[in-house]
Amino acid sequence: MPDHSQQDRLSGTLLDRRYRIQRRLATGGTASVYVGLDERLDRPVALKIIHGHYAHDPKFVERAQREAKAAARLHHPNVVAVLDQGHTEDGVVYLVLEYVDGPTLRQVIARESPMTARRALELLIPVLRGLAQAHRSGMVHRDIKPENVLLTTGGDVKVADFGLMRAVDEHTSTSSTILGTVAYAAPELVGHEPVDQRCDVYAVGIMTYEMLTGSRPYTGTALQVATSHVSRDVPAPSRTSHGIPGSLDEFVLRCTARDPRARPADAAALLDLALAIQRSLPPVIDSASLDQPTDLIPPSDETQSLPRSAPAYRTVPAAGILPREDLDATRTVAITAAGSTAHRTPEQPRVMLNPQPEPLHLAIGAVLFVLSLALAGFLGWWLASGPGTAAATVPDVSGVPVATAERTLDAAGISNVGVHTATNAQIPAGSVIATDPGASSQVRGIEQVVLVVSEGPAQLDVPLFEGMSLDEARNAISQAGFSVGAVQSRFSEEPEGTVVEQQPASGSKAEEGSAVGLTVATASPTEEVPNVVGQTVDSARESLEELGFTVEVNRPVGSTLDRVIHQREDGDTVILTVF
Repeated sequence: MPDHSQQDRLSGTLLDRRYRIQRRLATGGTASVYVGLDERLDRPVALKIIHGHYAHDPKFVERAQREAKAAARLHHPNVVAVLDQGHTEDGVVYLVLEYVDGPTLRQVIARESPMTARRALELLIPVLRGLAQAHRSGMVHRDIKPENVLLTTGGDVKVADFGLMRAVDEHTSTSSTILGTVAYAAPELVGHEPVDQRCDVYAVGIMTYEMLTGSRPYTGTALQVATSHVSRDVPAPSRTSHGIPGSLDEFVLRCTARDPRARPADAAALLDLALAIQRSLPPVIDSASLDQPTDLIPPSDETQSLPRSAPAYRTVPAAGILPREDLDATRTVAITAAGSTAHRTPEQPRVMLNPQPEPLHLAIGAVLFVLSLALAGFLGWWLASGPGTAAATVPDVSGVPVATAERTLDAAGISNVGVHTATNAQIPAGSVIATDPGASSQVRGIEQVVLVVSEGPAQLDVPLFEGMSLDEARNAISQAGFSVGAVQSRFSEEPEGTVVEQQPASGSKAEEGSAVGLTVATASPTEEVPNVVGQTVDSARESLEELGFTVEVNRPVGSTLDRVIHQREDGDTVILTVF
């Protein structure tokens, strides 16, 4: 977990007389994460403190606790362990997690990408081992991304953030279920379709692409990226970065198939594929340990465009020590990024082992070599200290208007800002719910930070509650995402206690959480007869009948104003005299 110390009101407090909150690591849309100390066992822990507007929702708390219990049963060395959960008397809901003392995969990608196939698999296989255990337990993570993969200082890899994702999905509207994860969201998540373990497989594919190339397949605003996931096929990583084996291209393309049925069924199937690719990679050869001479191969067009980390010249064993089957009648050998002939495809170049250079070729080669050194130097300057690449810390802009948030990010050195909207009943429309990456995360200046901006409460369809009993209507209103408003009684021939009217009417739309008023039937009028003298006859009739009374009109000959000048009651009947 990244160590970005930040003090706030919770730092230094003690939860449930056991967990001492020490410093904040990060803040996200659902919770803040702190380093803490378990004073009973004298060990460091990570404390995830749920934000107040979630913590005060009993339904969310119940679901979160249920999911945390499921995650606590997930024991695997490549999964961050859930150690405890609690709910204090003053309303603080928290999870206690295993503390991981190293960087996130996001930080490793920023430092090492584009990665070699071997390094990418070295990090990916432990992720798949942990995820496979979760999938076997029937769990779906739904938010696989580099920020949720943590490394210990010893190099162990662990998947984090199991346990709350489904509770958040159920608590929020469908348009916010991809909050903060659009860059890795499977098409079915973007389209709000049913999901299973294959949505995690898709996210692993996007993450693998980023590890191999140093960039994500789609850029732009959150809406543009989400649209690309649904409408476009992810390209092979080798189109962006040279030296990637065809087997890893195929791995990424299978993971990111838009049709879930075309992907591996779960992380266990994906793990088998990754292990097979790892076994197929050529062994690493230490050329210094070879006594045989080697030939220098001048850089080809392909090697000129290799990443800065690739050498401009490669050495391969001289013809006398190459396996016989690697040479053909022209004494040529395929060049791959690893210097191996193991996976040559027809389009890969072949070069002479002992070419006879011509003067023009030597001159061109020298020019290209100088240009490659200049390009490498430029890329090194750009990646290390060029404009827009300096590290920046994402500020906490939750709850502030979007224009203010954009100015705050710009002042922090972050100019590439995207906006994604989501419904939210707690945050006012136009204000920021959260950022992706979350507050306190480290990003390069050229990396995009997405502001998740509230659209206000969701507009929901109002179901039909009329005809239900009052208890049935109350339950149905709650399940539909509304609250029960005023309940009135009115005389009706319907069975007593039956809902005879609702407001707003069925088929209309209303804000999530807004009140639905009900009118229920009674066997006889329960209201006192209002005084309607002076009203028009139509207005008087309407108000009396609404209360359940029967209205009779006595209209003397010659009356033309239609005004009530007198009223009297006869049981449930009101007799109006009109002038």
